[in-house]
Amino acid sequence: MKLTHWKKALLVGVAGLLLVPFAAACGGDDDEGGSTITPGATATKGSDDGDNGDDNGGEEREIEVVMTDNVFTPKEIKVPVNTKIKFTAANKGTAIHNMHILSKDAEGKDFSSELLVNAGKSSTFEAKFTKKGVVNFQCDYHLPEMAGKIVVE
Repeated sequence: MKLTHWKKALLVGVAGLLLVPFAAACGGDDDEGGSTITPGATATKGSDDGDNGDDNGGEEREIEVVMTDNVFTPKEIKVPVNTKIKFTAANKGTAIHNMHILSKDAEGKDFSSELLVNAGKSSTFEAKFTKKGVVNFQCDYHLPEMAGKIVVE
């Protein structure tokens, strides 16, 4: 059977369209650099006097982390030490996700979104990091691809 040029192009195009849903379901952003939110780029509520070193700090920041299939945006977040952070984990993908920060509060509880954040939904939670350093976060359902880090300065 001999195919003309336009028939070959049509077959390749249809085959490509059939593969798109599979690639989207398994894919993710292969960009290792990721994006970063720095303190100046986050929405700030409360006192904007800066960090006074007081554990009770009056400063509060809000950060939205978008969860898609299978990537966090941003992958790296920079926050000041002793600042209360209100995280919104927004699922803009098609699969279930969560945002689990691998750090515990003073009472020994994890910082985490709801266990299941369904597509099109979001979950809000607060965290306060009292020590400088790097803290990792992840989606418990999509490791190792869906992970990021918080740099506490």
